Amino acid sequence: MNEDITCISCPLGCRIHVEKKGDRISVVGHMCKNGEEYAIQEVNNPRRVLTTTVKADNSKENLLPVRSRREIPKDLIKRGVIELSKIRVKAPIKCGDLVYKNILETGVDIIASRDMETKT
Repeated sequence: MNEDITCISCPLGCRIHVEKKGDRISVVGHMCKNGEEYAIQEVNNPRRVLTTTVKADNSKENLLPVRSRREIPKDLIKRGVIELSKIRVKAPIKCGDLVYKNILETGVDIIASRDMETKT
């Protein structure tokens, strides 16, 4: 398996070539250790921060932006968004407040991405 990826672990955005043969992974093109680690993770177990919105009650805004506290497996993102589309939160909410605990049994919590005041 050969793959070219753009590293997102730092602002350099290195173009990295990854070659995987069995359990052996070769990485070239990275300018730092983070790039090598990112490339290996991207090939073995790609992960992303889940970002979406959830419905909100008792607020001027109808939707609250939320995100996962840490990355989750990339293949769970769509299921996570579907799961979060089923919930409602109630204002007031502060940025960083827990919105959903342990999304899809990953051990990762979903938190509010901004404050939301009560409707006046």
